[in-house]
Amino acid sequence: MIVFSANSRRMLWWICILLCIAECTANGHSAATVQQITHGPKNHFFGYVGHGGTIPWDASGRYIVGLRTNFHDRMPKPDDSAEIVLIDTRNRFRVEVVDRTQAWNQQQGTMLFWIPGAAGSRFLFNDKDPETGVVFSVLYDMKERRRIREFRFGNESIANGGVSPVRDEFAGINYGKITRSREVISYPGAYDHTADEKPANPDSDGLFRIDIKTGERHLLVSYAKLADLILNTEKNRARLGDPDKYPIYVHHTMWSRDGQWIFFLVRGKQNKRPDQSCVIHRDGTGLTKVPYAGHPEWSEKNELILGSKKPEHAGAFNLWDIATSKWSGTIGGKGVFPDTIDDNALSPDAKWYVGSQKRGNECFYTFYHFADGHSLVSPPIPTKAGGGTVRIDPAPRWNRTSDTILVPGLADDGTRQLFLVRLR
Repeated sequence: MIVFSANSRRMLWWICILLCIAECTANGHSAATVQQITHGPKNHFFGYVGHGGTIPWDASGRYIVGLRTNFHDRMPKPDDSAEIVLIDTRNRFRVEVVDRTQAWNQQQGTMLFWIPGAAGSRFLFNDKDPETGVVFSVLYDMKERRRIREFRFGNESIANGGVSPVRDEFAGINYGKITRSREVISYPGAYDHTADEKPANPDSDGLFRIDIKTGERHLLVSYAKLADLILNTEKNRARLGDPDKYPIYVHHTMWSRDGQWIFFLVRGKQNKRPDQSCVIHRDGTGLTKVPYAGHPEWSEKNELILGSKKPEHAGAFNLWDIATSKWSGTIGGKGVFPDTIDDNALSPDAKWYVGSQKRGNECFYTFYHFADGHSLVSPPIPTKAGGGTVRIDPAPRWNRTSDTILVPGLADDGTRQLFLVRLR
């Protein structure tokens, strides 16, 4: 057995990188470069993955919205606040604090989204009333540097789960119910008005569509209907018990690129949860179960891009046509994407697809070019190994010109920071 020294291993690594650069250049592509844009002693992150066109940059491309915290090695306590920040990409990535929130976690942040009709100035985030624990959403105006609206629904913790990419509306979900059920995506201290209700899945709560301009909301599907669809089977009754006593919750809402459909996950208590993916039309029709996908994406043709669990599909993402409920194709091929189950995202111009893979305490991003089928791999980003409630998900987020992604990582001082991976 040949044993390499540390210096030899580093040299072999750089040889591999240079060979990758040479191959990509020969195929008309250049390699990706990495730049750390935020620094300690505080931690900076965005939170949510860049599915369905979730873009951290404003319309001008100058400002990146994000979060800043004092810690990243534990879940927040009910009274822990995170700072909402704007990062100026044209002024040496200067960080400005513009607001604060008590509704956040390490995985999804506070659900930051620029508003389609005003992406040059307004964004949405979630917050929590410190006295009542009720969660609500905030519309913030960057030009006025103030909150211009709060979306409150009495004692119900209904807040943003995802903004439509084409309309000024967002999917509303009960974060109190989520907090009771799963810690990693919870807002500690969030109040759930359904906690003492019978049945556990009422017909008055569920997945909502909320109009940003008027504040009006429309219930698309109730928890009662979802319980009938998902829990009321012999298998789930044997595993979970009476559907009237077992609370489920909706999360991971993701709009299609034309804003007509919403993908969402239905789960329950921790490891006893049902893992069911669904889609529904924005008007509440067309509720359909789809193959399970922990980290899906939407194509331009209203196909779901799903990870592959079958060995014969290794290296490729699978396409599921929601109109026909059939498999309709693949993205990539054998050996292209090392891991199709982890976070991934389609570029806004639909010319690139990026997948991610964690190897120990490093994360790599694979970029696939649709036009010619060539791919390239980024240099490694230092990250946390393993999972848990304070893990760092790969979560690639594209910019508006489809040539850069914003990703999280660990800096040399151990703080959690933001990095840019650029296609050059």
